[in-house]
Amino acid sequence: MQAHIEEVFNSIQGEGTHAGTRQVFVRFQQCQLHCSYCDTPGSRKVTGSCRIEKKTGAGDFYTVKNPVSRDLLIEAVQELWSPSTKHISLTGGEPLIHADFIREMDTEHPLYLETNSGLPDEARKIKDVIAIASCDIKLKEHDPTCHYDELLKNELETIAILNGSSETFVKIVILPETTKFSLSSAINGIASIDPCIPLILQPVTSDNRVPAALLFELMDHAAKKLKDVRVIPQTHKMIGLL
Repeated sequence: MQAHIEEVFNSIQGEGTHAGTRQVFVRFQQCQLHCSYCDTPGSRKVTGSCRIEKKTGAGDFYTVKNPVSRDLLIEAVQELWSPSTKHISLTGGEPLIHADFIREMDTEHPLYLETNSGLPDEARKIKDVIAIASCDIKLKEHDPTCHYDELLKNELETIAILNGSSETFVKIVILPETTKFSLSSAINGIASIDPCIPLILQPVTSDNRVPAALLFELMDHAAKKLKDVRVIPQTHKMIGLL
């Protein structure tokens, strides 16, 4: 079994409820969406090479050919593992495109899935091997796809699938133009699945900052239906990490 992978490295998780946790990141190539704020646009396409970190934090990588075999990937993960490392983060791109490969990874380390949640049929394939699921919901202003209503339906279905077997939380990127109205469908959808699912509002990382007053307003709006609403920015960006 092989997959197209962008990079493999050890770093600190900067997003969501496990921010601050050490992980080995496996960034897959390919994504079915084209969000305006994407901070890894290079991983949307398939390339002939994958870079793997030599030594954690040194910024030194070596290159292998794509697609990468399961055995090569597991070997790279093992070499990058450390006493404080807790999970393998499956990110992208969109890792669910590679669900069959993930199913065959067969690793002793817990799998932490970072997904745009748009592929529920693929989520079903791996729901029982995922320990933690970080599920995005996209908003219309993110410009993720021409078929937004279908995407939202699929995202909520994926969240319901993973919430049944994994520790699951939802993350929504907040832009300066986000409103209570644009957030409402996502909030209602999460509440219909389980109002105890944590919702992370993540202010977009850009020079155009999201006003604090807007964040407070959106938190209160979401908290009318959800029991755990938090604002967590991309903390890894603050300390200059991958």
